[in-house]
Amino acid sequence: MWKKVILGLVLVTFVGLQLVHSLTCYSCNTPQSCRNPSREECTDYTANKTSSWLSTIHSDVPQISHSNKFRCMNLTYALNSNNVITNEFLGCYHPAIDVCELRLNISYSVFRRYCRTCDYNLCNRNPAGTFSKSTYTIVASVMALLLTKFWA
Repeated sequence: MWKKVILGLVLVTFVGLQLVHSLTCYSCNTPQSCRNPSREECTDYTANKTSSWLSTIHSDVPQISHSNKFRCMNLTYALNSNNVITNEFLGCYHPAIDVCELRLNISYSVFRRYCRTCDYNLCNRNPAGTFSKSTYTIVASVMALLLTKFWA
């Protein structure tokens, strides 16, 4: 009996742990630093840092002082003529800011923008070789199946 209870608690802990932790995103602000980005936990401070950086390239970035939710983003700018990446930024942001629709400053208007946003841990980089939400769902389903087999 105790074996089943402990196994059930392990399953609940494994699934619940993914939901409790705050969002973590990759972070960098140049093409060179984005080759090996650091990780940052999303807070108002990190999201406000992102807003400050966005203000250097965009003209209409709203100022948001506090938010309870965050998202990750991957913004890459390349010259239209030769597709060379000139600016790249990975980080946390306030979801009230539509980062993919911000208007570029006139001096950056010749750039092509690649924008991707997401809302799970470490999702704002090349997804190859990373765990996604579906991986945890599959593992939790297998554990639930094994748990029901032990109880049956």
